[in-house]
Amino acid sequence: MKDILIKDDDALIVRGDFYVEESDAQQVELILKSKQGEWKEAPQVGIDISRAQNGAIDRSLYRDIRVQLEADGFSVKELDINEDGVNLNGAYETV
Repeated sequence: MKDILIKDDDALIVRGDFYVEESDAQQVELILKSKQGEWKEAPQVGIDISRAQNGAIDRSLYRDIRVQLEADGFSVKELDINEDGVNLNGAYETV
């Protein structure tokens, strides 16, 4: 899926125009980082992955990630969370 890319929490501008490119990884990242309630049109979207930093990584976090991404149309094939971060393998379903 293509969309406007975001860098440093702002739209990426190239030669005076928005830069449009494949955005699947960006969409997953935004869902992982955002908190529920931050998206006006979809207030239930968001995982707030920062809550796992310096805390417990439990089954509910795995479940939340799977449910949120699958609700967005992302098919999760492999998910691993450890001290180094989130390793995710999957793809958005094509229509």
